[in-house]
Order: sequence, then structure tokens, then C-alpha cells
Amino acid sequence: MEIGDWKSTAGMTEVYRQARHFGLEPNIAELEAFGFTVIDPERTGAPPGFAQRLLDAVQRVSRQEDESAVDLNKHADKPAFGRQLFHLLARDPVFVEAAMNPVVRTMGSYMLGVSMRLFSMVAFIKEGAARPTHMHTDSVGVPTPLPFYGSVCNVSWILSDYTEQNGTLCMVPGSHRYCRHPTEFEQPRFMGGPMDDAMAVPVLAKPGSLAVFTGNTWHGTYPKTTDSTRIHIATAFCRNYVNPAENYDDLPDAVVAEHGPEFARLIGRKAWQGYRAEGPKLENMALVRPAYQSVYG
Repeated sequence: MEIGDWKSTAGMTEVYRQARHFGLEPNIAELEAFGFTVIDPERTGAPPGFAQRLLDAVQRVSRQEDESAVDLNKHADKPAFGRQLFHLLARDPVFVEAAMNPVVRTMGSYMLGVSMRLFSMVAFIKEGAARPTHMHTDSVGVPTPLPFYGSVCNVSWILSDYTEQNGTLCMVPGSHRYCRHPTEFEQPRFMGGPMDDAMAVPVLAKPGSLAVFTGNTWHGTYPKTTDSTRIHIATAFCRNYVNPAENYDDLPDAVVAEHGPEFARLIGRKAWQGYRAEGPKLENMALVRPAYQSVYG
């Protein structure tokens, strides 16, 4: 059907037009039904060689960073095995390009609305054999019952072959509708729990793909049994009222201006929260009203 300029769905109409333009309607259907989907490299809208540029940047940052300087690495019981690289936007312009990719933002806006904010951007690196990551949701700190519409979402750039043997992500299809976190009694057996392994399915993806899932979807990782390197970049978005995990105040104003007003809004430069005696800026509050038109308009 033709999508009109319907006032009752202001914002969403243009987001859906963009989804149709990029051929993402099947992925939206999978997301609605199962809580996750994979967008093939040919449909991400990225230029040729983009995935390799992302991979090169991650590996360069990894070589330059002192692993012991990262707080998470000082804890023996850290939630994810392997290395994690944080605050990527400040490290290479290619990461800004990845976050601002129109397909990435279309999927995020579909799940969270056009007033979404960037929550975090983290690279996950596993070299050699690795233990699995326990089943969880990305709704960190949100108590059960989780809101059915979700507070966060994950759009991950896959940068190596993601197979079960290579420790790919696993998902429980339909779990986004449970609206709660998994318990210890619902961990699959390969994660050390009692749940039937068949409840979880592997996310199979080629380098350059996008793995997309809601903040309510139960997921973890398979044990990695290969010697190869496994890398993906998790681009997480949140609703405008959620406190983002990463702080981007240190990005120079010139860099923010270079990438335009939508980038500034995504990283919180237009947030209405955080005022003092002067009160909130009404023009910033207007950006999160239901009638706010899509950023693609």
C-alpha cells in the first residue's frame, strides 16, 4: 500500500518509507516475529570495502590500546570473554560513519522512535578459543517486567565469519515477547545451565552483515572453538529518556559540526535534560515530542 503523511504516525511513516526504500521490510517482519534479523552485506547501504575499513580500524585501536588500562579487564568475572574496545567514536571517523549509516539508523528508529539516542558503540574481539557468554538481554538495569516496546536495541556490524564454531551470537526466537530477563534456570546446557540447547539458535552471518535485535531479546554466544579472530561492533541505541552508557562530551565541537545536526542529536548535544536554574531549552524538548518528524525528512 502507499504510505501517506499520516499525522497519527508522524515520524514512523518516513522511517517505514526508508525501510521500504532499502528493501528492509522482510527484516522488519523477522524482527517483529522473532526478535532478531540479519541484513546481508549487499543491503546495508555501505560503500565497497567499508567492512574491511571497520575491521582495520578495530585492529589498529586494539594494537594501540593498553588492555590493562580498561576497567572491565581488571575483573575476573567480567560478563563477556575476550577484549572490548569502548568509546570508538573518538578513535576514528569510520566509526562515526558506521553509526550514521542510513540502514543502521532506519532499523534503530523503527525499534525506538526517531528521537532515539546513541547508547554505546563497543567492539568485541575474541582470539582463539573462548567460553560462551550467558543468556541475557540488553535492557541493563530495567526491572522485570520489561516494557514491550523496548528501551534499547542493538545493531551490530559483523566483521568476521559468524558461525557456531566461531562463537557466534545465539538467540532465543520470540523471547522479545516474554518481557523479562532470563533466569539462571533458563541458561542453555552449553552455557552451564539446564535449558534445552535447541531453544537457542545461531546467528549465521558473513563479514559486512548487520545483526539486529531488540533490547528484550534473549541472547548470548556459543563457545568459540576455532583459532581465528572473531570481531563485531555493537551499535546500541536507546530511547531519549534512557541515560546512555557512553559519554561523548569530549568530542570536539568541530568534529560534531562536521557530521551534521543529526549526529549532534544522537550523541546528546541536543538533549533537554541536564539543565540548572535556567531551565530546559524548549527547542530541545520539542525534538522528543510524539509529533517530531523523522530525521530523514
